[in-house]
Amino acid sequence: MFQIFLLSVAVTASADKMSPFIVGGSEVSINDWSFIAFVQITDGPNVAACGGSLLSSQTVLTAAHCLDDFTKKKKVKGVSFRIYMGHSSLEQAKLTRSVLNYESHRNYSPDDVIVTFDIGIMFLSRPVKFRSKVQKVILQPKFSARVDKKLAVAGWGNTDLNDAKGGISTRLKAVVMSSNPNKKCNLNGVICTTPQKGFPYTGDSGGPMVNAKTHRQVGIVSFRDMETGVTGFTSIPYYWDWIEKTQLKLFKRFCKKGK
Repeated sequence: MFQIFLLSVAVTASADKMSPFIVGGSEVSINDWSFIAFVQITDGPNVAACGGSLLSSQTVLTAAHCLDDFTKKKKVKGVSFRIYMGHSSLEQAKLTRSVLNYESHRNYSPDDVIVTFDIGIMFLSRPVKFRSKVQKVILQPKFSARVDKKLAVAGWGNTDLNDAKGGISTRLKAVVMSSNPNKKCNLNGVICTTPQKGFPYTGDSGGPMVNAKTHRQVGIVSFRDMETGVTGFTSIPYYWDWIEKTQLKLFKRFCKKGK
């Protein structure tokens, strides 16, 4: 049985002091991760951090537990989301957007012991203009069942395995991982990797896992099993159709309601 640890991070610091991480990684340029986004979730005095990737000029892909675990009702009410893009340093990320609403997979449940269907899409308050440091992500094709040997994950999350609330990075960090699928983690729609020196941790949930060569997004950071060191990612090819249909649904519902 896995001792699952969801990789979002909750803190009670002011927003301008938040700089979420990657354990064992190194600093990277936003030019190589122009599609990555930082997601700040605020619920009263509580602030949490997650990652995401820009699907289009007005939609961001992330993990369902970064959304439903905070709102509880699959809608933005009493909880605010702020998206930061365009810079490897959060303090200098001037391009920000609020979130009108979101859709998570209907089968995701915060109460499930085993994390599955951990995927969601946020609809931004208004579109962003693409530029060199802000680009939409390219997704791994849905018919691509084989997991690439070399994968890369980036984020602003915690850098200290022994301190879930400290050791945070002020700049974007990334780590290259070997896929080495773990046979014990046999879950539909989940890509698991065996223990490695570098890996995503708290604050990296919802962020992109990409093919290290092509930078096509293969997965979404989901969970880490603290007993075995296995890291789980939501599979992009597995949920390709859901992503396509859900994004269209959001555009039809909200494209005329931007602020």
